[in-house]
Amino acid sequence: MAAITISRQFGAGGRSLGEKLCERFGFHLADELVIDELARKAKLKGDWLTAIEKEASSKLLGLLSSVVSSGHFLKTPAAPGEEFEHKKYRDFLGRIMGAMANEGGYVLLGRGSQFVLRKHPKVFRILLVAEYEDRVKFMVQRYHLSEDEAKKIIKEKETQRAAVATKIFGADIDDPKLYHIVLNTSLIPFDRAVEAAGDLFSRFRKDLGEE
Repeated sequence: MAAITISRQFGAGGRSLGEKLCERFGFHLADELVIDELARKAKLKGDWLTAIEKEASSKLLGLLSSVVSSGHFLKTPAAPGEEFEHKKYRDFLGRIMGAMANEGGYVLLGRGSQFVLRKHPKVFRILLVAEYEDRVKFMVQRYHLSEDEAKKIIKEKETQRAAVATKIFGADIDDPKLYHIVLNTSLIPFDRAVEAAGDLFSRFRKDLGEE
């Protein structure tokens, strides 16, 4: 079964798109909260899995449990240097995201999934963009924030997003060549963007022989 990655300029509606696609295809959402909590728990305390039960679906928990029990999570010997830590993180993402992609039925939101899975034949990659002013407006309306709060959050999240791409993967996160489809929600209504992404993904699945 195929999987989807979504990268987005913060405030362009990436989470909403992911939720809509999960609803349409019966997939499971694996967002930054799940991935970050897994990374934090990757030192393998015995009860790490229970710590993320509130953030992950039962399907995802079952998959992660199998990955852990198979011995894929092994403590890496300590070594100095920032690049070593980056490599550990990339290896971690490769194992956990690779397991999700191999099983299929997931929408992966953020955390470099488009880089990690760019060569996976069953992964459909989406980029969502929008003008800054429209992203601020979306955040204000969707999350009931003040304009200043929305601007602050967008700035923080975009800084983090760029840092992950450049420091961890050494790449431009908005490079259109990484994606099957790039959607600008400033130019097309959000519902049309959801429809376009879903329809093209359906064709993608059909080409894989899934539909």
